[in-house]
Amino acid sequence: MFLVWIDFRRRHLRFIYVPIISFVASPFSSFRKQKYIRKIVKYFIQDLGDSKNRRIRVVYDFADSPHTIGDFMVVVMLCRFLALSSCSIILTIIDSDRRSDWNELSKIAQNKRVDELYNLANYLLPKSAKLEIVNKHHVLEGDINLDSSSFYSIAPYFLHLLITKYRWAMPDDFLLKVGASGAEVQYIAWHVRKASYDNRRNLTSISIKSDFEILQKRFPNHAIMLISDSAGLEDAFLILTGSRDINPQKLNGVQILPQPEPGFQNAIPAVLGAKFYFQRGGGGIGMAPMFSSVPYLYLCPDKTYFYGWRNHTALPWSTENQLFVYVKKKIDKHSIINFIDKLKV
Repeated sequence: MFLVWIDFRRRHLRFIYVPIISFVASPFSSFRKQKYIRKIVKYFIQDLGDSKNRRIRVVYDFADSPHTIGDFMVVVMLCRFLALSSCSIILTIIDSDRRSDWNELSKIAQNKRVDELYNLANYLLPKSAKLEIVNKHHVLEGDINLDSSSFYSIAPYFLHLLITKYRWAMPDDFLLKVGASGAEVQYIAWHVRKASYDNRRNLTSISIKSDFEILQKRFPNHAIMLISDSAGLEDAFLILTGSRDINPQKLNGVQILPQPEPGFQNAIPAVLGAKFYFQRGGGGIGMAPMFSSVPYLYLCPDKTYFYGWRNHTALPWSTENQLFVYVKKKIDKHSIINFIDKLKV
């Protein structure tokens, strides 16, 4: 009888108690994480007091942070928010040790990525903010230090709480400015990821062909600009046109454009010049439309660190035309028709 109970529990009840145990036991559960971040923000507000004159040092340490540009960009945008809110800000990047996942990149690529991150911060931060890259962080008396381990995972909800709970006003110039990219035609932007790391976020040929068909029908009078690095562009052009030539081409009467200039930073104005942005899977460039008023549909295999998302809106300023959809399984087969038909663009 005892063995029968053991077998029944293994077959059926584990689907109930295993998730519960995992949620309670895990120190990184979303509930405990949110509580932890709320405490950090509370202490930050207390330290800041009634005056914003105290210098705030935000620390981004490569020893406990990934090389991913999107995660870094959120931290930079938090600094941008604070600086434009009349706070004294310094962003300190520590490059002594690098987390193990940096080894997904070659040593040359790692150093290139460091330069890319530094230049991106310099591009996004207002002139009032200071930026430095150092080997070691020295705590200075009087500074308010936002230097928690893996701060990149804290920054999104930190910003969310400042706006929603503590009612900080959104600075006029905080969101990235939407404008022309120099393209001669109206277009939508479509991120087509093809990376050597975390390939579960890469697009499949089936999803690329299916999404292209839906996008061209939904936006009949628009060109489609593909956003990616050279590997992503070549792969997408090959799947769509049968050629790796990444020059402008026409397919079924639709003009396909490559990202005008290579690099993440150059992709930002291209995305901000689009009438609509679409992304399936992953890719840090999705942060650009999320921190702007550009309409977008973002299908993501991971939950957002903002935690406040409801009804497919991820950010406090998200509109009904800015949808973040968490797709837990089979993201390459998840249809976008129902979502894209709801958009008023």
